[in-house]
Amino acid sequence: MDEIGDYMISTVLSIDIESSVQEAAQYMVSQSIGSVLVKEFDEYVGIVTETDLTRKVLGKGLNPEATRITEIMTSPILSLDRYLPIEEANRFMHKNKIRHLAVTEEDKIVGILSVKDLVSYFSKDFRMQE
Repeated sequence: MDEIGDYMISTVLSIDIESSVQEAAQYMVSQSIGSVLVKEFDEYVGIVTETDLTRKVLGKGLNPEATRITEIMTSPILSLDRYLPIEEANRFMHKNKIRHLAVTEEDKIVGILSVKDLVSYFSKDFRMQE
């Protein structure tokens, strides 16, 4: 049975809690990522996604340079253990209407699973049936 950890991205990228929305967006573009964790000291305290940038900043006419990342981040971070079945991540993400999920091992964030990763998993099953 495939586990969440088999499909997650194991590079955990983050920005500092003092960052502006503009800095977060620029970092996400430079890293080609759709979400980034927000870190305060050594602890992840939130997550910001492309959807947050669109809906919470652009959609509301906020100034990205003047808006702090804490104003738009989602907190607490939703997560599941890396050893759970990938199908459980799919159900959890659908139920919670999220496109990015933190993945943990022993309560420490070790990766991110995105909808794109789920598509890879489900398309693999589809290809095997052809």
